[in-house]
Amino acid sequence: MADPGAPAGRDGPLTWGQQDIWRAVLAAAPQERYLNIARVFAAPKRPVTVERAALALERLVARHESLRTRLTGSREAPLQRVWPSASPPYEVVEAGPVEPGPVGSVAVGSVAVGSVAVGSVAVEAGPVGAALAEEVGERLAAEPFAYWEEWPLRVAFVVAGGYVRHIVLVLCHLAADGHAAELVVKDFRLLLLRDSLPLLRSATPRELAAWQHSPEGRRVSGEAIGFWLEEYARMDPVPASAYVPGEPRFVEATMRSPALAAAVQEVAARNRVSSSTVLLAGAMRLAGRLTGQRFCGMRVIVNNRFAAGRRDVVSTISQEALVVLDLRTESFDALVRQAWGTALRAYRQAQYDPYAMEEAVTRVGPGIRSFGCFNDQRLVQEDGQVAALEGKTEVARTDAMDRNICDFRLHVGGEPGRMEVSCYADTALLPPPGIEQYLLDLEGLIVEAART
Repeated sequence: MADPGAPAGRDGPLTWGQQDIWRAVLAAAPQERYLNIARVFAAPKRPVTVERAALALERLVARHESLRTRLTGSREAPLQRVWPSASPPYEVVEAGPVEPGPVGSVAVGSVAVGSVAVGSVAVEAGPVGAALAEEVGERLAAEPFAYWEEWPLRVAFVVAGGYVRHIVLVLCHLAADGHAAELVVKDFRLLLLRDSLPLLRSATPRELAAWQHSPEGRRVSGEAIGFWLEEYARMDPVPASAYVPGEPRFVEATMRSPALAAAVQEVAARNRVSSSTVLLAGAMRLAGRLTGQRFCGMRVIVNNRFAAGRRDVVSTISQEALVVLDLRTESFDALVRQAWGTALRAYRQAQYDPYAMEEAVTRVGPGIRSFGCFNDQRLVQEDGQVAALEGKTEVARTDAMDRNICDFRLHVGGEPGRMEVSCYADTALLPPPGIEQYLLDLEGLIVEAART
């Protein structure tokens, strides 16, 4: 790819959140495509031409410097370089007409980059372009980014009848965390309707990275490390893995549950906590049953956008907090209330130098470690009374890989009324049937709590 011109200022360090992601990239390589973030959304109802969508993309990239950033320097210690302008390529995918036919019939969409056709895509019949857009998103997310040469954003416009029907965005995780991805989607939608947006008042990624490497940033990091070490001192040892690892080594299962969505809201409202807290308490209760711990620790992803100056930052600034619970409580409601207060304290200690943190916690002692990671990626948790939708619980294996990103991870997503929870685990820790059962046990635990 041709050099786009001179960079905007000198090269700078990665943010702490970006450093965390880079460590995950190195751990997962060459399968780090699993870290890519894909978003697919419908275009506004007003007609949107490809030209208007391309102009919105240009303004989006001009607005957020993380979308104009590439890595520079060595692979062992990369820096980031911001460019004054960037023009990420985009695909135009023509959704073919959907002909009436039997279930499973397909329509064919042609794919173009600029004005050059490069292939065709088959898509199941359905709403205009929706299934095709999902398929394009999976294809664009299927390859790792070229971090030194490629812009950290891949784009496609799915077109039917001369107008853009869906937009596909795939973001490099070094440019955006989950919350930032939603901010990018929001801005893109607004830019498709307007010619401009209000000026950003949040700190830029380079400004945040500079603060993190300042004396004040190092002080904040040191306080967080001290807090984690105090919490580690409370934890019971985690026993060694009990199973022979399978092939592939790491397996993910996903549960879609209308019943869980309603039960979580019921327990949250009764205890005046967030639905995320209820899920965290349930996840840690079940983790303690696996490990036999009384004091169990789990890492929780925190988006670190509490301060006004960071609310709209598009970058990777999220990091992990450490939540340690005493699992010997008289009731699940008591555990939920304990989790609420403990998590709020932990969230304040989720900004730190990841390399300094790793060095500190590896010296704690054998067997003393946290159990897995909890990530509720719902941007809006829709807390409140939610009636369960019709439908039964579905559990299916959704992914597998032979490289380790995390020994155990619980991911929460889905739509209001139909919660989606994924469990990814090392098969030496939990074999595939146990992964699926963990999800069903989580549903059963919270549904039962909602009834009592």
